[in-house]
Amino acid sequence: MSDKISRAIRDSEEEFINRSYWDILPMIRMIQNGDTEQLATIEPLSAEALYQNDRIGSSKVKEIEYMAVSLINTFMISAIEAGVYPPEANWTADYALHQIAENFPDKFPGIIRAAAITFSEQVKARKLQSTGNPHVEKARKYLLTHLTQEVTLEEVADHVGVSKYHLSHIFKEHAGMTIRQYMTHERIEAAKDLLETSDKTIPEIAALFQFCDQSYFTYVFRTNVGMTPGEYRAKHKV
Repeated sequence: MSDKISRAIRDSEEEFINRSYWDILPMIRMIQNGDTEQLATIEPLSAEALYQNDRIGSSKVKEIEYMAVSLINTFMISAIEAGVYPPEANWTADYALHQIAENFPDKFPGIIRAAAITFSEQVKARKLQSTGNPHVEKARKYLLTHLTQEVTLEEVADHVGVSKYHLSHIFKEHAGMTIRQYMTHERIEAAKDLLETSDKTIPEIAALFQFCDQSYFTYVFRTNVGMTPGEYRAKHKV
């Protein structure tokens, strides 16, 4: 009998794969449903539950660390599939992975649970913002995945499959703002996340989100948030 077949039989007997899947499936479902309240009531996975007899790592600590990283990435993908725009989910995952790198395994379950709750909150927020119009939702999803790029109305309309005039009309009607206003709002929200969780400089953040210079970024940020980017970072930096 080959080593591969022997390993498969042992996995089946010891239920490694099935146990892992069924342990995290409820959390994945709660994240994708934006069910933050329910997710907050379940017991976090223990460090022992993350350990799978050195199947991946060379030691128990490494094994638990690898499994924790895998779970964070799985939850991130689940959130993106449920409508959270990738940069937002990625920043949440990066923050959790940074915490895992700086802590011992006994802290991992709490870090994983906190990340899962944040992902579910992000999904819930996106669901609440849904306009119910498929063309507008398709446009919004396209815009959310292009926050760091210059996007024209024509490009968005081509992606959605309607004329730019029709898209402008229905977007304003259903979203309550123009496409340009929506893009600015979401870029400012994304900038707030970076100011809270990253060490990028304010000029770097301004350039990342396609603001022509730091002064204009500061003006738009203060108009929307009520304070400058520097003031916001000083108050909210994690």
